Amino acid sequence: MLKKIKNLIKFLSKAVLVVVLVCILLSLFSLIYFRMGFKDRVIPNVFFYGTKMTGKTGEEVYKTVSAKKAELQNQIILGYEDKSINVKISDIGFSWNDSKTARDILYVGREGNYLTNLEVWASSFVLKRDIEMAYEFDSDVLSQYLKELATSIDKESVDGKFEIKNNKVADFVIGSNGKKLLIDENVEEIKNAVITQKGTVKLNIQEVKAQNVDDMNKMGIKELVATGQSSFAYSPPNRIHNIDVGAQVFNGILIKPGENFSFITYLGEVSAKTGYLPELVIKEDKTIPEYGGGLCQVSTTFFRAAINAGFPIVERSAHAYRVVYYEPAGFDSTIYQPKPDLVFTNDTKNYILIQTRISGNDLFVDFYGTNDGRKVEVSKSTVYNLVPPGDPIMIETTELKPGEKKQTDTAHTGADAYFTRKITYSDGTVKDDRFDSHYIPWRAKFLVGKEEPKTPEVTPPESPNSNNSPDTTLVNP
Repeated sequence: MLKKIKNLIKFLSKAVLVVVLVCILLSLFSLIYFRMGFKDRVIPNVFFYGTKMTGKTGEEVYKTVSAKKAELQNQIILGYEDKSINVKISDIGFSWNDSKTARDILYVGREGNYLTNLEVWASSFVLKRDIEMAYEFDSDVLSQYLKELATSIDKESVDGKFEIKNNKVADFVIGSNGKKLLIDENVEEIKNAVITQKGTVKLNIQEVKAQNVDDMNKMGIKELVATGQSSFAYSPPNRIHNIDVGAQVFNGILIKPGENFSFITYLGEVSAKTGYLPELVIKEDKTIPEYGGGLCQVSTTFFRAAINAGFPIVERSAHAYRVVYYEPAGFDSTIYQPKPDLVFTNDTKNYILIQTRISGNDLFVDFYGTNDGRKVEVSKSTVYNLVPPGDPIMIETTELKPGEKKQTDTAHTGADAYFTRKITYSDGTVKDDRFDSHYIPWRAKFLVGKEEPKTPEVTPPESPNSNNSPDTTLVNP
């Protein structure tokens, strides 16, 4: 048994010696092969973007690398929301290093010690090596670029306010989410996109949630749905005052889903007690001062908001004659308690919140709710059948000095007018409306002073007791 073991040891020793000799011979062969065949040339099985570089000289390598560099993108598109920016990679701290790339290709199997290089040479017969373009990247430059870009992207969130008192919204701020450009995440993604030749990067933007919006969301009050606008420029002070008081009455009102909104119902009492001042109104065939004159500016603006919202108009009347404050013709709505009224329907599935505001000489009525996808197209006003107002009407009065004249009504040309509205709902259904208005010709009116008639002198008859009777006192029964 011992003899067998000794024989096995001798055999293994010889085998090891043979292996060592073979390795030495292979090393010598590799050394001679690479020294003679690949001196200053790329060793076998080295590739550069699919191009075989084996045996290429330094000049040939650099030429190949330079050509490839020219093909690589030197800019990248940064996209966010509906915008895009073309950015040079040099502006964000990135550059391709063709010199280093050529060196990396040439120095495969030449950078380590003898044994390391020998291993690389030997494995090159069976192992493929891919070399990519070297680059230089300064992340601080890209970070700074993104921080500057963030100034036009970032948006602070606005916390909502929604406080209801006496069935009206007393304090309202519609909440809106903010947004923030994520710097570190985008630096890494942009860098990888350039390296992998991805032409476009969608920037990572984080949504910042607003607070205190639960009640509004439950009622569907999320966004501005429609706005009505009218101008009261050159109005007298009392009229401006009444417009302001009337507009405040409606500020904060909530219209339920499916509710028919009646302007007169919500308006309530119009008198000195509710804060109104006397101002001109059209009543029957006269323009006279009454408390609340000018409130038709508010109803007209409501009508326009309802038109723009695509709400069904249940009841609406035009003024008797064209009023300059309500031009263009056909877009007005007169009201007077108890009739005529302005009535429209909230045909959405959510509440509508009314907000009124005055800016300069303009009155605005804003409807907040949920946009249900409907699209509203409103035409311009068409005016026709113009009728001259006719001669002025002169009304004699003793309230003015004889010959004095005072104008109480201005002349207005009569006309017909209409506009159309097309509503396209989210399901594709289309509804067409036409709104007609008729304005009568309105003659100017003047008060003209006249002489008061003289009362003739009458001599009373002499009393039978005039000489003897005592003083008497007459008392009405």
